[in-house]
Amino acid sequence: MILKKIEYSEYEGESNAWKFREVTLEKVNLLVGQNATGKTRTITVISWLANMLAGLQPQLLNSGNYTVEFSDNNDIYQYFLKIKQHKVLSEKLIFNGDIKVERNADGTGELFAEAVGSGQMIQFKISENQLIVFSKRDAVQHPYLEKLFEWANGVRLYAFGTPLGKDVGFFTNDINQLPVNPRDTNGVAALFVKGIQDFGKGFRDDIIELMGKIGYNIEKIDVAPNPIVGLIPTGLPLQMIYIVEKSGTAMIFQMEMSQGMFRALSLLIQITYNIRKKSSTTILVDDIGEGLDFERSSGIIKVIVDTAEKDSEIQFVMSTNDRFVMNGVPLKYWQLIKRKGGECVIYNYGNSKDIFDEFEFTGLSNFSFLSTDFISQESESKVAK
Repeated sequence: MILKKIEYSEYEGESNAWKFREVTLEKVNLLVGQNATGKTRTITVISWLANMLAGLQPQLLNSGNYTVEFSDNNDIYQYFLKIKQHKVLSEKLIFNGDIKVERNADGTGELFAEAVGSGQMIQFKISENQLIVFSKRDAVQHPYLEKLFEWANGVRLYAFGTPLGKDVGFFTNDINQLPVNPRDTNGVAALFVKGIQDFGKGFRDDIIELMGKIGYNIEKIDVAPNPIVGLIPTGLPLQMIYIVEKSGTAMIFQMEMSQGMFRALSLLIQITYNIRKKSSTTILVDDIGEGLDFERSSGIIKVIVDTAEKDSEIQFVMSTNDRFVMNGVPLKYWQLIKRKGGECVIYNYGNSKDIFDEFEFTGLSNFSFLSTDFISQESESKVAK
């Protein structure tokens, strides 16, 4: 299942109101824009939705209105959600044009049950601070809810500008009983071990190959006790990832790697594991390319684009301020955000084809599309209509 369209607003009518208009997403999406235009916030809004639908968020948002569309091969899911003061005001799901769920502010409503007779709407009442998708999961009676849950449960968010587990290892007496949480973006050392256990030598080979494609030539990667860190009181060593470069023989532990190198390594390990495990649906990466030079940032983008194009079930939504990344991603994947007060308008090849095509004729680099403000006020007014 792929997230195709999303529109969002919060605190409507109040001084802190914020919204972005409907945006159509592709398999690969790069959110670009000047600082404070809403790139990170847009990615966070998608992550919030997934966490709520999967039952992973302790409470609902204080305010949030979603209009969302998903596609699953030929099936179309349209989902509408309004939340205020951590309670659901309304919730509705339309599947291929038919209403499957309709819910009111008091928690009452109707949902379609597949296995009741020939299928019919049944009454329900749930808590005002619960969502139907998670609370009424039933693969037999409500398979359409299960599909939405599976999408939500498979969303992963990686903040590329953070350490991504650089200083985090693990302690264990038995590496075969290692607890692993694929959602813990800092637990990459344990996840790497789990990847080898689940998929064998091929997992290790994949990471070495992918690192080579982005300009880091290594011949070995493994986990071992980090000799720099002493034993903890129980006598267990701190296990960490290390690499050996093709040009040397020294073991370079993750704490000694450059921040950029480890971010790339961590992201590739986590993406590769989730894709091999078939547990990912939409992968969100904030600040992709942060801390990488031209070769490495271009390389990691090429790896991600190639991965998305080869795997029909994976979608990437990324944000960046990096000119190297912008220049490495074709404009057809761009989502250009322009902010006017509390409203963000997103321009892409789908809603602004003429403008995008006109720019490509200039022969300028992709970054110039943003830095020269090619979308003029006149162009904005045309798109807004």
